[in-house]
Amino acid sequence: MMKVCKLLATTAAMASAYAPTGWRPSRVSRGALRPTAPVHVRLPWRHKAEAGGGDNDDITNSPVFLAKKLEVLEKELGTIDDDIAAVEAQRADAWAEWGGQIEGMKKEFDAVKKRTQDARKMAETVERVAVLDQLLGVTDNFDRALAVPRDDAPGVAAIAARYATDVASALAGAFEELGAVKIDEVGAAFDPAIHEACMTAPDDEIPADHVQKVFQYGMKVGDRLIRPATVVVSEGPM
Repeated sequence: MMKVCKLLATTAAMASAYAPTGWRPSRVSRGALRPTAPVHVRLPWRHKAEAGGGDNDDITNSPVFLAKKLEVLEKELGTIDDDIAAVEAQRADAWAEWGGQIEGMKKEFDAVKKRTQDARKMAETVERVAVLDQLLGVTDNFDRALAVPRDDAPGVAAIAARYATDVASALAGAFEELGAVKIDEVGAAFDPAIHEACMTAPDDEIPADHVQKVFQYGMKVGDRLIRPATVVVSEGPM
């Protein structure tokens, strides 16, 4: 029994010597040691965390870790640069082998596309010219009939009046929709490409080599001439 008491006393003394702050042993009984106040164990890592940083933060912010991380990033960047250089070299080799053929095909495609567009425009123009040529024959006959002076019966006069208004307006709208442009300007400079001179005459107001009068208007669609205008060319003042 005495040996047990001595052993308990020795244990209590060691506990008092190594116990953290706020801990003291109670009197020894047959049980074990009991704390008389809340225990606050100040562990080293908890003390560092309370001071504003843990081991992980200290490691990731250390110069050695940052230097190692920078070294790794530089190696990765070098690898990416090498990959880019390899791809650029492959592209250059491929272009050296196929670039000329690709450029030739592009030029050929552009030429075919342009020829197709030109052919389509030409076909549309030819179709419009054919329609306008037929319409011009009808309108010319009406214009010649209206230009002849006569004493018409009431019915004929009504027909002539209607043509001069409603029918003429509808035909003008059809010509415009087909892209036709009349050539009937008096006083314009004589142009053999669009004018056909039937005679010349002196004129005190219109200068020489200008259109004095239009006998029959001409017409064109774009750059394509359907028919030239038949005109009288001024000789200028006498």
